[in-house]
Amino acid sequence: MPDSKTAPDATLYRLSLYHCYLSELLRVGAPERITSRQLAQELNIKEETVRRDISFVGEIGRPGAGYSPSILYAEFTKYLGLSEEYPIVKVGTVRMLDALRVVFPAEQYGVKPVAYFSELPEDVGLEVGGITMQHLTDIPKLDPALDVTVALVACSAGWVQITVDLLVSAGITGVLLLTPTVRLRRSPEMYVTQIRLPCDLKSLACRCRVHAGTVGTM
Repeated sequence: MPDSKTAPDATLYRLSLYHCYLSELLRVGAPERITSRQLAQELNIKEETVRRDISFVGEIGRPGAGYSPSILYAEFTKYLGLSEEYPIVKVGTVRMLDALRVVFPAEQYGVKPVAYFSELPEDVGLEVGGITMQHLTDIPKLDPALDVTVALVACSAGWVQITVDLLVSAGITGVLLLTPTVRLRRSPEMYVTQIRLPCDLKSLACRCRVHAGTVGTM
């Protein structure tokens, strides 16, 4: 089995995209076989790219015969180093994390929240989805037995840097940051994927204006 460290970051991202798509497919009722062409069409990716990405995982299925969705999903899970319920911690207020459960019901996507932390003292002791909230200053006390390496952070902007530093001390090496912070100091061992909502909205608005201007001149 190839080492996932040898795959380019873009390939790893697409493999995670295929993994999510297959998860959805298996949840609603997958066909007996799926081809690289079908994956390419569904996800708007070139077929050759899909085939090349899958080749990093190994020899799966037979050329021209397609793949078993369940086997392909299992192979992607293994290659990406995931489990059927990948453990994560979440940082944010009770109100924020409760709202996130509505738009992102983690358990439906193979993600298992195991600990919640809030910057608000009044949130401590309250429950969200059966998990008791702790104060984010307790992050360094995170039980190593939980085997968590990834955190979803949606705290207020003023707490982001402190939170990331505390997560590093707890052994967390990956953060999905939802708080729109532009500047962030992080250690070389920490991977941060950031969703910068204001910047994304500005970029989208610019694209729309450019597109409208182009259409108007045609």
